[in-house]
Amino acid sequence: MNTDAASEQPSTAAQKLVGTTIPGGWVVTRMTPRAGTEGATSLTGSFFSIGYIVSNGKTEAFLKVIDVPRVLQVSVGVGGSLIQRMKLVADSHTFECDILAVCQKARLDRIIRILDQGELPPPPGETYSIPYILFELADGDVRKIVSRSNKIDDAWRFKVLHDVAVGIQQLHSQKISHQDLKPSNVLLFEKTNEGAKIGDLGRASRIGMDASHDGNEIPGDVTYAPPEQVYGVIPENWGDRRESCDLYHLGSLATFMFTGSKPTDYYVRALPPQIKPHRWAGAGVCNYQMALPFLIAAFTNYIDAIRRDLPDWAADELSQIITHACHPDYSVRGDPGARQRAGRPIGVETFVSRFDRLAKWAEIELRR
Repeated sequence: MNTDAASEQPSTAAQKLVGTTIPGGWVVTRMTPRAGTEGATSLTGSFFSIGYIVSNGKTEAFLKVIDVPRVLQVSVGVGGSLIQRMKLVADSHTFECDILAVCQKARLDRIIRILDQGELPPPPGETYSIPYILFELADGDVRKIVSRSNKIDDAWRFKVLHDVAVGIQQLHSQKISHQDLKPSNVLLFEKTNEGAKIGDLGRASRIGMDASHDGNEIPGDVTYAPPEQVYGVIPENWGDRRESCDLYHLGSLATFMFTGSKPTDYYVRALPPQIKPHRWAGAGVCNYQMALPFLIAAFTNYIDAIRRDLPDWAADELSQIITHACHPDYSVRGDPGARQRAGRPIGVETFVSRFDRLAKWAEIELRR
């Protein structure tokens, strides 16, 4: 696969920043692979963004820029007209900056930290300025680490899951739901002993803050979407619609960390064609409520199948956590005790404490 970030696209100013200096004395040192190419990470963002590594002589950071001329040149189905494409990209960039500012003000330490934002002036001979966001630079992401290493211990896995659960809890405390949590969006800061943080809030939702993707049936990555979204259901209750989606993603992250799989993959393989929606290459004749008994049966089989890959000492509790987090029925997804309280919260704090306890037990098991 071609890893050239500008492959098959006209060269634009946003693609030629290597060697330039941006505000704050940061020098652009290299471009990262474009989304969809080998080696790319989700931090490079959407089709119209480009990622760079920058340095100030003491440390490195991640620079995300919007390739405005590319918006003018390419139609990729994100909006029929040029005006629609421009508005969508501009609104998405502004929304991400605003969401990150909320996280920064609230000091959410499990969320990727923004260092700066703004617009680079148009280079000589160019018309358009270059919007950018500057992030702290992670050591890597969970997808790459888990896929490439066989030296990961259970204590590390549970510590990452605890950090991510805390991040979700922090976001929810600010009425924010991530909506696109997946292994490539879990960023590691182990050199600085900061653990794991959640990145890429470009598809997030917040109560009282409109986003262009809020009306989408699937705001994030379709391959990680919970069943109700894949079947086109948009629950009315915020907790069911947004927060339970984050919890489903947390449970899917847990299955990936220990088994390399996720429930959605199993549904695609195991469900009969007449039960599956079009998004899972099915016949699309069955709605969510009709499919739910089949989804529950398939999910039960999936939990039974992955138990052999879970640590023996933690298999019972971890299976229960995944069951509560990933239940195909969004109306019961979450901690059962919390769901019985007023407002029917998902009880993310319970998952924080359970992963914390399992991380500590895993340390004891390692010492044994």
